[in-house]
Order: sequence, then C-alpha cells, then structure tokens
Amino acid sequence: MVSYKSMDRMKKVLAVTVLIMLCIMSSCSTAPSAGAAPQAAPLWVSDRNAAFPDSQWLCVVESAKDKDTAQGAAMNALARVFRTDIQGITNAYQEFATVAASSGKKKIAAFTENREFAQEVTTSSNITGLIGVQSDVWTGPDGTAYANARMNRRECAARYQAMIRENEGVIRLLKEEAARTPGTFDAFESLKFAATVAVVSDNFQSLLEVLDPSAASRRPEYGNADTVRVLAQNAARSIVITVQVKGDASGQITTAFTSFLENKGFRTSAAGVNSYLLSAVFQLEDVVLNNQTNKFVRYVLNTSITYNDGKEVFSWSGNGREGHVTESEARQRALRAAEAAVGTGAFATGFNEYLDSLLK
Repeated sequence: MVSYKSMDRMKKVLAVTVLIMLCIMSSCSTAPSAGAAPQAAPLWVSDRNAAFPDSQWLCVVESAKDKDTAQGAAMNALARVFRTDIQGITNAYQEFATVAASSGKKKIAAFTENREFAQEVTTSSNITGLIGVQSDVWTGPDGTAYANARMNRRECAARYQAMIRENEGVIRLLKEEAARTPGTFDAFESLKFAATVAVVSDNFQSLLEVLDPSAASRRPEYGNADTVRVLAQNAARSIVITVQVKGDASGQITTAFTSFLENKGFRTSAAGVNSYLLSAVFQLEDVVLNNQTNKFVRYVLNTSITYNDGKEVFSWSGNGREGHVTESEARQRALRAAEAAVGTGAFATGFNEYLDSLLK
C-alpha cells in the first residue's frame, strides 16, 4: 500500500516535470530557426516592368550602399528621363507663384491646380518640379539598398493638363486686360507676366508629353512662350516716353534716362506725341564743410513721370554728395553718381518696383 507521503512526493515530481516540459516547448516555438530564409526581394527589384508596366508608369530603379543614396539616385534618374532642367522649371514656377499669390488685380491666385502645385513646390523635399512622385526602398541581405522612383502616367498627366488649362486662362485674362489699355505700362506688365506664365506652361507641356506622348498634338491655345514674349515686346515698343531734363548742361543725365528706358524696350523722344512724359530737374550744388581740405558737391535730382492725360504715375527724388581735392573733379563725381542712380541705383529700383506693383 502506498502511503500518503509517497503519493504527495509523486505529485510534486510530476508537477515539476510538466513545468519543465512546458518551458522547453515554449522555447522551441518562439526561437527563430537558424535556417530561416531572408525576406524575398520585391518584384520591382528583379523585374521593374512587370511590377510597374511602362504603359502605366514612368519608373526607374537604382541601387547604392545605403538607403538615402539609393533614393537620391532614383530621383535624379527620374528627372533625367524628362531631359529638361527640372530645377529651372521649379525656379520659373516659383517666380510665377510669388506674383500670383500677391496679385489681387488679376485674380489669378484662386486657380486650384496652380495653388496646390505652388504648395508642393514649397514643401516637397524630393523633385520639386515633378508632380506625384512615389518611391519605395528595399535593402537586400548583403546590405545593398534598392530604390525606385515612379509616376503614374495617367494620374500625373491629368494634373499637368489641368494646370496647363488654368495657365491658358491666366494668359487669356492678361491679354484681354492689355488690349483694353494699349500703349501703357499696365499693358506691358500684363503681357510681360503672361510671357512668364507661358514659360511655366511650356515646361509643363514638355513634361506632359513624356508622360503622355499623344499630348504633343494638343498644343496650348496661346501658342508658346515665344509668341507671348513677342506680344510683350511689341507692347513695350508702343510706349513712347518724352524725356526732358532741366539743368542738364552736359546731357549726361538725359542720356542716362533714355538708355535706362530703352533697355527696358520702350521708345524715347525729345518732344512730340508720346504715351508718357518724364520730366526732371537736375542741380549740382557746392557744399562747404568746415575744417575740410577737399571740395564737396551735391547733386539733387527730382523726377516725375506723367501719362499723356497729365496724371502722374511715378515720381522719385534723390541726392548725393561727392568730394575731391579739386572742385571740378568733385562735380564730375557727383554727376557720375547721379547717372548711376538713374541707370542702376535708386531710381532704377523704384521704377522697377512701380512696374511690378501694376500686377497687384
């Protein structure tokens, strides 16, 4: 007969044995197998066209020693497929977006597609000149990183086509405004900006034709950027500005004004029928300073531009002091300083800002 003490010892031994077996089984079930196969490479690594058919996708695959390098190489390879300056497209678009965002007069900031793309240009950290770029990365057992960069042809082409249509509307609007005010700075600025929009739109068209070759037969209604640029040039040539400067004995200040205006594409005349009149008063004044051996001369130049109806559209006043051991050289230096103010200095800056303001 088995005693109670013996049975109790047997139960304890059995419990310990079961516990040990459960621990062994748990260890076996959770430990990784030494011979487990590595994760298989995605299809796009071994057969890019099978994963992303060329008829539906524009896709490139690049490899490198690390993830970041592989991704950068893939993005650059995708940009090269378009055979155009993606950064140049981005810069042109940013110029367009900056003016569009501040333009209330032309009401061009409300275009949905352009506004969304402007945001992408600002925030994207990849290829900012391309829409809808997608990417994947996979690292192989040997540590080599593979990356793809791709664009869905149908979806991305639709986005570019939508922006081209919107840009056509912007250009149409600007041309209509220019036609209502011929021979004015307003008309010139409208058409000059229309040419900027056309450059952006031409770039979009070239990208679109890579994604959808059939788009080559669907040209924008404005023609191309060169066509619009000629309109802007003609608008500039239609503007005649009479330049009259009092106190300009040498004629150098008059020449500075005419050169500046003609370099912008406008025509100038000494008198006669004009679109605008630039009238200026130029003075050279001796400046006496105590305890100075040098001679000093100050120039004072007051300028006003009026439309042919007599309304002033722009004014500017400037002065500057120059010195030298001789009075004659001091006067020449002051004269040259005034010329510089007109051609590249404060007058030039102010007038350019005035022209830019016509779009706001």
